[in-house]
Formats: sequence, C-alpha cells, structure tokens
Amino acid sequence: MKALRLLSMILAAAVLSVSCTKEIDIEIPESASQLVVEGTIENGVPPILLLTRSAKIFSAIEISDISSFFVHDAQIIVSSGSDSVQLQEFCLQNLNLPPDQLDQVLRTLGFTIADSSVLPNICIYTVPDILNYFLNGTAAFTGKENTTYNLFIRSGNEIATASTRIPTALGLDSLAVRPHPNAGAADSLAAVYAYFTVPNTYGNFVRYWTKRNSEQFFPPRSQSVYDDRLFSGLSIGLPLERGQSPSEKIDINTYSYFWKGDTASVKWANIDYQTFDFYYTLENDGQGPFSSPVRIKSNLTGALGIWAGYASRTYTVIVPR
Repeated sequence: MKALRLLSMILAAAVLSVSCTKEIDIEIPESASQLVVEGTIENGVPPILLLTRSAKIFSAIEISDISSFFVHDAQIIVSSGSDSVQLQEFCLQNLNLPPDQLDQVLRTLGFTIADSSVLPNICIYTVPDILNYFLNGTAAFTGKENTTYNLFIRSGNEIATASTRIPTALGLDSLAVRPHPNAGAADSLAAVYAYFTVPNTYGNFVRYWTKRNSEQFFPPRSQSVYDDRLFSGLSIGLPLERGQSPSEKIDINTYSYFWKGDTASVKWANIDYQTFDFYYTLENDGQGPFSSPVRIKSNLTGALGIWAGYASRTYTVIVPR
C-alpha cells in the first residue's frame, strides 16, 4: 500500500511538472506474502485471533475470494506464564449455529449477518470452549487485568511472536449528554461526552468504541486511541465520536452525534503503549498522494498486525427526547 501511495505521488508530481520531459521507468518489486494477525484478549473474554496472509500490492481482490486469505491449521498458543491455552480453529460455516448465535459471534468479530452471505467462511482461532462462552458467558481461559499475555504462532516454517498486557481498567467517571452545538440540529441530535480522571503518572493509554441502540460497537472513523501526555492528573470531558460501520456512508450532518431517544453505549478500554502505537499510526497513516505516509508500528515479530490486550468497561446513557 505504501508503494502504491509512493507511485501516486510520483505520477502526480510528473503531471504538475509540465516542463519535465524525461521519461522515468519505475519498477515496483513484488511484495512477499506475510502472515497478518488481528488478535485480542480482554478482561473476562477469551482470546480471539484472525490469521490471514497479505496480498500483493497490485493483485485483484474479489470479495468472494476473501476466504482464500485465511491461514488454516496453524499452531497458536497464548500464555500468561502461569497458564496457557492452545487455540483451536473454527470456521463459521461449519458450526451450523442458529441465526441469533451466529449474529452474536459475528458481532464479536466485527461482522454482521448481512456480511455472512458475502463472507461465508470466516475462520477464527480461539479457545476450544468458545461456544460455551457465547452461550453462558464462561470459558476456561479468559483475560485478566494486570496480566501479560504472550502469543506464539507457527504456520508451516513461519513463526510469529508477540506480547501484550491487559492493564488496570481505570474506566470512566460518567457519561453525559449535551445539546448539538448547531441550534438547527439540536431538535433531533445530541452529543455524548465521557468524563474521566487521568492519573498523574504518564503512561496511561485508552481506546474506545461506541454503540447506538442494538447496533454493534464500532470505533470512531478518525481516532480511537488517546494518551495522557497533555492531561496527566486532570479531570476532563471528551466529546465522543459515534462510530459507524466502515461500509456505511458518512453523512456529515449527523456523523458523530446520537439521535434523541437513542441508547448510547461506550466501551472504554485501557491499553498498553504498543497497542496504542499500532492504532495511532494506523489511524494517522497518510491519506491521499500528497499526505505524509506514516509507518504503521506492529507489536509482532515475524508477522504484520496487532496482538492487543484490553482492560475494558462498558457504559450506557439514554439520550433524552
């Protein structure tokens, strides 16, 4: 992707510099396929991991072929030092779950029922008793606060490792609803603010998601992670940006606001620095040919992606009509 952006910049500069007539041939080397990890472990929740393989920069990707990118039969172990579990691969089309349970599983993974008809063979690695967790909320291996979790992946001759820490969940002090700043929109829309106290020691990082009514949780489109560099020791109020599905078109007149009568939910998670650094660089990566590209910082060795630990709390407020 970075090479594609570099090429776009070069081509744009060539068009703008009309006085330059020298032809330049640029050969973009083929990119090597790599393991890609999107793994999480959360307090009270089992580890869940998507393992795929990267595509070549200029390769054509069809939605119907997405299942071909999943990596199967890998050995994946999560260990806390005192306890460990070997993750098991589950492909959703083989589970024969009723629609409501399938919907719950897909929502946990960031998909929806509508997506399941397009991506029928989503495969995940998780604990062997994951169905028991979805049925009654318990599993033999779940995340705990103040615990470091090491990840080991072996796929054929490839090995990838990572480490993440679930810190202490500091949570929020409260949620509050404020009127829309534009009087013309205040009859139907409102803003939700999170109020919290930042410890007076630097090194506290957070990520958040929001949910409107029965929708699933989504991170904000612009920035979902924050550090305490400017707010150490302060009590502050942060306007929350309502997250939306990546496939949903943004309406600039309503984006980030909630409607009156909504039940607004916020998932607020404390994270370690490496998880913050990954999402900060991912969300601030250069967009467009004239922006400055940012190197996305993974915490994995031998693979791309993220192994993230979350110490989360969930809060709800009803927006008055």
